[in-house]
Amino acid sequence: MKTKLIIGGVAILVVGAAIGAWATYSFAQNLIMENLPIGTASLDEKDSYIEAAPDLNPLQPKQLKVPSSKAKNVILLIGDGMSISQISAYRLINGGPNSRISVDKFPYSGIVLTHSENGIVTDSASSATAYSTGFKTNNTYLGLDANKNILENLTETLDRSGYISSLLATSEITHATPAAFVAHVDLRWKTDEISSQMVDSNIVTFLGGGRHFFLPEEMGGKREDGRNLLQEVSDSHVLLKTKEEMNNFDLNLPGRVFGLFADEHIRNIETPDNHVFEPSLTDMLEFSVNRSEYFIDNGCTGFFIMAEGSQVDWAGHVNNMDYLNNEMKDLDSAVDWALNYAIENSDTLVVVTADHETGGLLIEPANPVDYTGDKVKFSFNTAVGRGTHTGVPVPVYAYGPGAENFTGTLDNTDIYRAILASLETDSDLGSCIN
Repeated sequence: MKTKLIIGGVAILVVGAAIGAWATYSFAQNLIMENLPIGTASLDEKDSYIEAAPDLNPLQPKQLKVPSSKAKNVILLIGDGMSISQISAYRLINGGPNSRISVDKFPYSGIVLTHSENGIVTDSASSATAYSTGFKTNNTYLGLDANKNILENLTETLDRSGYISSLLATSEITHATPAAFVAHVDLRWKTDEISSQMVDSNIVTFLGGGRHFFLPEEMGGKREDGRNLLQEVSDSHVLLKTKEEMNNFDLNLPGRVFGLFADEHIRNIETPDNHVFEPSLTDMLEFSVNRSEYFIDNGCTGFFIMAEGSQVDWAGHVNNMDYLNNEMKDLDSAVDWALNYAIENSDTLVVVTADHETGGLLIEPANPVDYTGDKVKFSFNTAVGRGTHTGVPVPVYAYGPGAENFTGTLDNTDIYRAILASLETDSDLGSCIN
């Protein structure tokens, strides 16, 4: 009987100690939460440390190394609105902290500063122009410097040296990032001018959404100039409207290709019935590489492809994690395909980067005073329900000839210079596009 009383007493003490510990922890946790120095700030209160950044030093180009071997081809993948937080969130959600995704397999990496000529926080137009021309410019400008002088962009430079170029996007193909590699306008929303310049360019392959930007308003489109550019594309290019048409296309046919797979952007939630007709970014990339190889076999020097995961940015703007994860998955698949291609083709440089970060994505403990456990809280912190761009640096990853120049701290203009340094360019060759 005495033994049972002792055992019972010990059990009561253990349970009591556990309850007491839990109560003490809960009390302490609540006390800490009630006295956190940050409190539960409103959006206005959060903007407490606004500072004007001094403009003290001119931009200094990064000292680049002479690559030990030159690339014949370049694949540039841009995750619009993607920084380390978006990459980390995708890694955590899909595989956990010890998993590795496509960019983790790259041997070289660095960080990229993204400010524009007239702003600490860039928009896609000015940042993509830095990538495409090597010059800073004002927000909203495409292919122009801050004084509205035309800048020769990368695809134009490479065209003179016998290379062919392709531009791919999951947005409308007239959107800021792809447009920066072909157009010269002072306002990214001048889509009538942008689409017209695209048709007149020597770009071999355009793939993305945006049919409405090639049709006049009276035909259900969004062109204000009344021009039926879709018909003109059909006359001067091969026009592809579905994934099936793209997959069945004879790659040995000459001529330039326009793939417009949606009225506006690809995977538009308002047009779910059209999704079956739309390719992934990987589908478009594989098609463009195979298409480029046909031209190289027929005398062109090499290829340049810019492929944009456009809607990573849009997910940050609307503060939607499911949207972000889906768009990161699409981009990750394309990056993985490009890396495997470069591994099999040692003359190909692959560069993965972003134009800016969107949404101020944070990864925090689910319980702010308990860092243990496997649950984290993802939060967008630039606005409630409508995120904006931030000025934080973005990552860059590289593999292939010239990849060693994409390390350390780079300005976004250095990306352009490092890509050109990786290639053999001879302007005397001239365009290989008839």
